Amino acid sequence: MVKKYLVPIRYTKLGKPALFATDIEDLKLDEYVLVATERGEEVGRVAGEPVNIESFPSKADFSLIIARANTTEIHLYEDNIKRAKKALKIAEEEAKALKLEMNFLFAEYVLDSSKIIITYTADNRVDFRELLRVLAGRLHTRIEFRQIGARDKAKATGGIGPCGRALCCATFLKSFDGISINRAKNQQLSLNAAKLSGACGKLMCCLLYEDETYSKEAKAFPPIGSTITKDKKTYKVLGFNIVSKNIKCEGPEGIVFINLKDLKQRR
Repeated sequence: MVKKYLVPIRYTKLGKPALFATDIEDLKLDEYVLVATERGEEVGRVAGEPVNIESFPSKADFSLIIARANTTEIHLYEDNIKRAKKALKIAEEEAKALKLEMNFLFAEYVLDSSKIIITYTADNRVDFRELLRVLAGRLHTRIEFRQIGARDKAKATGGIGPCGRALCCATFLKSFDGISINRAKNQQLSLNAAKLSGACGKLMCCLLYEDETYSKEAKAFPPIGSTITKDKKTYKVLGFNIVSKNIKCEGPEGIVFINLKDLKQRR
């Protein structure tokens, strides 16, 4: 049966919201629902407004929202969260006893408690086979370890960026693809690793989503190395500042700064 709506649902701590199909049109933000996932039935929370499935360009098959979560399912979900915190402490204790260099972040039980997923970071590859054996005897369930990188760690834990706002990765950014030093060069930023690094120690995510605007604005400026004329004097363009609209030039009187607006008015 074809469903009418698609609703973004978040059912894991780290994963971004996924679209689920449903006929329920009045789901509210943060409402609990029971969804069918690759892990089995899970309780998730609504992360956005329902949209008509016909307006969505993809023809892919979407997993289903089974129903609104009932009181029993919500209590089970909340109990799993408490049990997962205790399990995480046990994992930390046992890993320390085995002298394993693992930084544990969080743990999640699937709804029926048949498996627990423990997420961690590590500088190197970790042989956790002995830890698995020990934990299986204490937790009495299947255990899956999941290693993530520095960016995903920042996304999961959150924090405040150098700009003073909540981290982009923890609030709205969906992808980390394409964040490179070339973005900084394109934005004519000082290639200072300390100033370009975010809370995760990697290049700041804003280098990616601000790059398009910088590229568009740069087209209004004369190319670096070209010459411009002002007041019958010729200047060589050394650089420009997109924010201040100033063009750094070298002319008869040495280094001068010409505002883009003044240059256009004299053309």
